[in-house]
Amino acid sequence: MCALSFVSSFTTASSMTSHKSPLRILPLLTRGVVSIACIGAGIGIYAWLYYARAQPSASDPAMTGRLRLQVTTPIEQAVGRHFRAFGQARAVNVADVPARVTATVISVHPNYREGATVAAGDALVSLDSEDFQRQLTMSDEALRGIDARLSMLELDTANAKRTLELVEEDARLAQADFERVKAAAAQDAAIAREVDRARGGAISAERAVTAARAAYNKLPFERTALIAEQARQQAARELARASVERSTIRAPIAGILQLAQLDVGEMAAPGVVVARVVDPTMIEIPILLPALAREFVRVGDSVALRADRAGSEMVEARITRIAPEDDPATRTMTVFAETAGSTALAPGAFVEAEVASAATAARTIVPRRAVNGGRIVTIENGVAHALAVEVEFAISGALAHDLPDTEWLVLKGSIPSATMIVLDGSRRIREGATVEAVKPGAQPATSDAAPASLDASNSTAATSTNSSSTPTPATPLTN
Repeated sequence: MCALSFVSSFTTASSMTSHKSPLRILPLLTRGVVSIACIGAGIGIYAWLYYARAQPSASDPAMTGRLRLQVTTPIEQAVGRHFRAFGQARAVNVADVPARVTATVISVHPNYREGATVAAGDALVSLDSEDFQRQLTMSDEALRGIDARLSMLELDTANAKRTLELVEEDARLAQADFERVKAAAAQDAAIAREVDRARGGAISAERAVTAARAAYNKLPFERTALIAEQARQQAARELARASVERSTIRAPIAGILQLAQLDVGEMAAPGVVVARVVDPTMIEIPILLPALAREFVRVGDSVALRADRAGSEMVEARITRIAPEDDPATRTMTVFAETAGSTALAPGAFVEAEVASAATAARTIVPRRAVNGGRIVTIENGVAHALAVEVEFAISGALAHDLPDTEWLVLKGSIPSATMIVLDGSRRIREGATVEAVKPGAQPATSDAAPASLDASNSTAATSTNSSSTPTPATPLTN
């Protein structure tokens, strides 16, 4: 832009010099000088950046004599299969507290607030219980009336029994008198009228016996009806008493109130949740694992949990239950892990879980960064070789004290424990290249085979290799 402005200004100035005054030409000359200054400043900055650029250390064997690479040895350790999954934490003990009667809220207690700590049995809300008190009083009075009727029935039973005994005796006497009059009539000692009168007396006595026996036999049924009525009234009294007790809504478990949404004057209805109590001391996490994990995961296996938020800490848990069925839609199984509650893991938190099955045998473990494209680079007698490996599964955590790595791969096969493995698997190294193995944190000695003129560059390359876990790429491996 500066150059174009200068050219345009110069052309315009040249064409108009003949018929423009010196005062009109001066601004054009100023623009030209500024444009030239801009171009010169740009060229100067480019030259300064070019000559001040960082010079990467040479790692070509033709320049340094020998590659210097950070190496490590494989770890032989008993480790089980690890599965990474996700889940959501929830409290083991949670209680939704509903209202159980229909009544008006007359008071709320001081601890009926969200976030308040309550003990089991603490009162939360008081409802109007006057109607239930009246029902309780009516049931008590009805029961007292039934008790009185039962006492009277006992007296009636005794009287009816005695009455039956008397009329039966009277019936026997009347029958005996009828038999005597009948015998006298047979001997012409009594007339027919006397026989009929005696027979009438016997019939009347028998009728009285039937009536007395019927009255006496009805009494047990009356007693049964009274007992049934008594049972109904007792049930009504218990229901009224329960309604009175339920008019005070209490916390069923100890914990912290998550929900408190009733106010004085509102109507509470049965089934409507008025409070939610959460006990955060014990946390449970349902975790979805691949169905193939069923072969390896057992109750008691450890689980590493981390809440999905910045700066969260790792929390250890144990599997306590395993669902018996797989989900055919997602091809997953569910395990349940439990751990003590803490600020690092609150109920409702979305967590990342790593389930570690029990270790069965020693396995070969290498850093994840050492494996690239299914192969690692090993060093034997100062010569680099490519070695194909097969990864079984990945694990995380600090396993080696001399390496900062937290991501590791477990190999299916085994590698001798003394094998030196190049840490940077992404580095391209020619098959059979002469290299120098450098342990992490160690300062390698200068190779005697390197030319004297290259000592300084070799030292620079070694220092760069030790200070960075990603060395400069070299020639790729060839088979």
